[in-house]
Amino acid sequence: MEIEEGALRTIIREEMKSVLKEIGLHDDHAGNDVRDLRSLITDWRELKKAIWQTVARWGTMIVLGLLTFGAWMKLGGGDGGGQQ
Repeated sequence: MEIEEGALRTIIREEMKSVLKEIGLHDDHAGNDVRDLRSLITDWRELKKAIWQTVARWGTMIVLGLLTFGAWMKLGGGDGGGQQ
């Protein structure tokens, strides 16, 4: 079955309009809506990155704190200055 190019373009255009209408991107504000969505996605990605960086920093601080505490205990810091 052969469909001429003009008819195919018309069918595709109408289907695209139908899909855009279904998802609410068919009016004059669609461009702004898409920009808002992209902005939200970008902000979400930045927030996730900041959260993971904060978790990594806290984890590093806890590990370093535990190592420092362990070294302090090993050097006798917990028994009154190392004198027995």
